[in-house]
Amino acid sequence: SESSSLGSFLAGLDLKVVIEALSDSQLTRTSQLTQRTNQFNFTTRRRTESELQAIRQNGKQEVFTVSVSDRFGDYGLVGAMILQPAANALVVDSFLLSCRVLGRGVEHQMLARLGRIALRHGLEVLDVHFLPTTKNRPAFNFLESVAAQYRQSLSGGYVYRLPAELVVGLKLDPNDVEAHQSETPGPARAIPKPEAVGTDWKNRCRRIALEGSDARMILQKIEQRSQTRAEDQGTYVAPRTEMEEMLCKIWEEFLRVDRVGIKDNFFESGGHSLLAVRLFAEIEKQTGRKLPLVTIFQHSTIERLAATLSEQSQGARSSMVAIQPHGTKPPLFLIHGAGGDVLWGYANLSAHLGTDQPVYGIKSRALNGAEEFTSLEEMGAFYVRQVCRFQKRGPYQLGGYCFGGNVAYEMARQLQAQGEEVALVALLDSAPANGSYEKMKWWQPSFALKFMINSYFWLDDFLHTEAQERRTFVLRKTRAWRRKLAGKIFNRAADPTVVDLEEVIDVSKFPEHELRLWQLHLNTLAAHVSRPYSGRVTLFRTRGQPLFCSLEDDFGWGKLVGNGVDIRLVPGSHESIFLEPAVQSLAEQLNSCLARVTTAGPTQEAMKSA
Repeated sequence: SESSSLGSFLAGLDLKVVIEALSDSQLTRTSQLTQRTNQFNFTTRRRTESELQAIRQNGKQEVFTVSVSDRFGDYGLVGAMILQPAANALVVDSFLLSCRVLGRGVEHQMLARLGRIALRHGLEVLDVHFLPTTKNRPAFNFLESVAAQYRQSLSGGYVYRLPAELVVGLKLDPNDVEAHQSETPGPARAIPKPEAVGTDWKNRCRRIALEGSDARMILQKIEQRSQTRAEDQGTYVAPRTEMEEMLCKIWEEFLRVDRVGIKDNFFESGGHSLLAVRLFAEIEKQTGRKLPLVTIFQHSTIERLAATLSEQSQGARSSMVAIQPHGTKPPLFLIHGAGGDVLWGYANLSAHLGTDQPVYGIKSRALNGAEEFTSLEEMGAFYVRQVCRFQKRGPYQLGGYCFGGNVAYEMARQLQAQGEEVALVALLDSAPANGSYEKMKWWQPSFALKFMINSYFWLDDFLHTEAQERRTFVLRKTRAWRRKLAGKIFNRAADPTVVDLEEVIDVSKFPEHELRLWQLHLNTLAAHVSRPYSGRVTLFRTRGQPLFCSLEDDFGWGKLVGNGVDIRLVPGSHESIFLEPAVQSLAEQLNSCLARVTTAGPTQEAMKSA
């Protein structure tokens, strides 16, 4: 079941890995990585900017950088590889990756890329060099998991002589990582000495046959052979509650450290998403409470994770998530989109809004274990109560992406009906439910030209996606169209309040519990009709719109709001506005709107003293 959970998690990551030749703008960051990366670094060779520049200019070696993003955010440049084509092999001098992105299969994609580069040079072998240190055990574990049989001793280290064709198709398989992941964090035990490799082969095979025939025996052997490593105790903060003490013991066991403090960060201590699956399974076993895997990205210290668990145990049902709680300006409340979570997009956005702008997300109460609302009005009323408990008086600043924009709009209506002032309603590429926007106005003289221009923008956005994404998009749209056509042929009228998920998202990228929320939220939106609001809204929209809609510049909001629509164009597509570099432009536009209304609102300090 852990493997299944991990597989679902990885499938829903929407992982994007960009491997490209080193550019001038990447020199500083790449040099920093070579200086600072220890755990997942094959040779730990340090390079200055001038040395990297010299390597690029000598024409003998090639330098590649690795940039990663997924649904949780854009991690930027996180890895590097230095290689040199030789007479009979592609020699890999350096191979390093930040621990922030380990366990997602990025390292597998890097090695596969090296295989393709070798074949492009007409070379059939990769010579991957590894020099053991006291810290790079995770890198050794990875190489052992994919290429142990190709290891040879060489000058106090190893060289893995890999057939290029073998590694070209390398990818992460969640079913094959159980034993490997228990050893991954830190140097669990000393890396074997090169001269000892390959000795006593018959006895080793005999032990495997006798002791490795049962999964429990294998796990027991792994646990017995793992040694505890010491962490830097300079910043150690002892647990204060029973919950914190329990979590510290679990982390010590899984991270293989002799002492964990409540301020220690899971990922900085050597943890990764593979290990988090086992960690959360153990937490559920000991507490009886199941947390979504995304929680470890939101609350990556003992202190914050214990607080989350304690809130649940006390029956707390707050939907408020402090994305960026610091600052003196009035807070911005961002409502979740379909699926219920607030982390991936809003966290990226808040990082560009400045350290003085507090940002709070409002997540679905279903993520707290409560039953989800089936009425958007009821959902809005519940969130209004949550916001008012946090901020006693207006003016309020609300916003939301897509589905969340409709909820934010409904909240603004309800707050205004209660006599409160709403300073900002930020609709992030969000159209009103069941309004004029969903109807094509093909009879209007200007519609044909608008349709042609929008088709160009839509096609441009479509062609900038990965080839596999394009294929998947066409296939799922075709399946949805066939179902709709079959319903008409056989006179089976579809319920207009039940949305076909495949028309909207790639269902293969989301775990089952998220898909249930997606279905609930989209059905709720389909049954909702947006009603008039006498205030003003700000629409942040991309240049491209859906192919089949009214193509109104204001998405139809102008027919509903009494004080006008402020339209702000932002780069990117509907799916990419929270990714770099589009999110920077979105943040600039949003910041200018916040600056315009900030002087009227209460400060963060004023609310704390209220």
